[in-house]
Amino acid sequence: KLTLTHAHFSDTGYHHPGAFSPRQPNAFLARTTTMQLARLLVASAALLGLLATPPVAGAAPVSDEALEEEDEVSMLQRPLVSSAAAAASRQPPAASEWPILIPLQRESVPIMRGSKVVSHKTSYAGAIQVGQPAQDFRVVFDTGSAHIVLPSSTCKSDSCLEHRRYNVSASAGSEPINVDGTTVLPGELCDQVTIGYGTGEVTGEFARDKVCLGGGLGDTGHATCVDVTIVMAVEMSIQPFKSFKFDGIFGLSLDALAISPEFSFFNRVAGAARPGGCGGSAPPALQFGVFLAGADSSEDLGSEIALGGYNGKRMLTPLQWAPVAAQQMGYWQVQIKAVRIGNRTLDICKDGSCRGIVDTGTSHLGVPGNRLGEFSSALVADATEGQDCRTADAPDLEIVLEGFTLSLSPKNYMRPLPVQKGMVLGRGVGQNVGSERAGARDAAAAAAGAAAHAHACAAKIMPVNLGAALGPNVFILGEPLLHRYYTVYDWQEKRIGFGLSAIPQNREALALLGKEQQHEDEDAEEIYSFMQVTLTVLVRPRPGRPAMDCGGSSSDRAALDAPSHLEL
Repeated sequence: KLTLTHAHFSDTGYHHPGAFSPRQPNAFLARTTTMQLARLLVASAALLGLLATPPVAGAAPVSDEALEEEDEVSMLQRPLVSSAAAAASRQPPAASEWPILIPLQRESVPIMRGSKVVSHKTSYAGAIQVGQPAQDFRVVFDTGSAHIVLPSSTCKSDSCLEHRRYNVSASAGSEPINVDGTTVLPGELCDQVTIGYGTGEVTGEFARDKVCLGGGLGDTGHATCVDVTIVMAVEMSIQPFKSFKFDGIFGLSLDALAISPEFSFFNRVAGAARPGGCGGSAPPALQFGVFLAGADSSEDLGSEIALGGYNGKRMLTPLQWAPVAAQQMGYWQVQIKAVRIGNRTLDICKDGSCRGIVDTGTSHLGVPGNRLGEFSSALVADATEGQDCRTADAPDLEIVLEGFTLSLSPKNYMRPLPVQKGMVLGRGVGQNVGSERAGARDAAAAAAGAAAHAHACAAKIMPVNLGAALGPNVFILGEPLLHRYYTVYDWQEKRIGFGLSAIPQNREALALLGKEQQHEDEDAEEIYSFMQVTLTVLVRPRPGRPAMDCGGSSSDRAALDAPSHLEL
């Protein structure tokens, strides 16, 4: 689905009337050849996403309407349909010390049923500055999507009006551009992109500007700045964006999820790090590290992201590395050799088809949708009303990678509060038309695990139903795992490192002869995921732009004259 907008540039600046309406097809639809489409498919992640939320037996109130609108968030990017983007000029970052450490502020949004708070959904966001003079924003640093997305000052949708908005005209160094990197001339229609996440969608236009990191809100004196291409959102869906206080998304996936490599932040940093690229300053490591602390963490353990390296002080054990699997998909994912619940090894991975996407933008653990019932039944425990489920008598969950194992105890994966029999927290996220039947099956499977008890402790898991291109047995390794493990993402070597986070619970665990324990967040947190799932680019026909690439036949040209809309 692509909502088009009337937008143009004049000699006095950028203008947007704020009214969203479909354009006449012959005048405005993108002209795309078979050759172009083939090239786009190579550059995109071939994923049609569907993430369904598990209904858990129990859980306290939230109106049905509120559940549908507020209970799930998923930012898994869908596959892109685009034309090839021309390389934009690379600008080196200002000299600074790497890595850049950016504090992340935890936000908890209550989920209500009637007048009662029944659970929360959370996000972790940090400060960036964009433009000259600097405009301040708070963004989620998301390993599951590829683009820097900010609300545009021209956006009039409710979600945009709730946040700080980027004003391209107010920045002296900004340049509105098309998808191929060319400047948008006065009076021209600009290209647009629609990015679909597991939950929610944005439609935006493009600009090149300076993004500064590490200075904190209102402070660019100590920041490191990089010229990047950003997406200015001219329309944002109500969910999840209106309910959170963060302004935008800072995508950190691999290049394959981006419209083109030039939209990738680390591709820009990599260009600056080449010989002569940084003007003599020490080049950064093409890595970043993520530390997420739970709500109950003591010792002033603020969450943070390290860009251009990682912070070894946040780890108790050395990193163990796993190579990125299926790099062409663009996700930070690893091969899973086996999954164990207690002393039992499941048969799901015996054919070698299991992979885990490590996603900083997902609140739960995702398990393959067709096996949700098995996981729910195995990771459930009897409970009494008001019990702390993190102390429940339930088995450990182990995810076996090549050479090492990631282990989660009930303190890591359980919802803190017990749920009531038959209670459903949400109907699913990322659902496409025609998927309701699959979502209902997943909901029934999730409920089955806990339905045997009036109150039960249920795991923070959600079903994952992804397209065949990514594979049938895909797990999402979200916050429950990221609270326990410090993770490092090596953009150059295409690998992910895991080390026990330097938190009190892990220190206690090491002191107790390696028994894995971690105190999960005090609040119940509902599902969200910022994994990018789709991306569609609308290329505007304009004077001077060829209607097709070289090599097209006359029949190709004839086909281009017909209106078309391409979406995966």
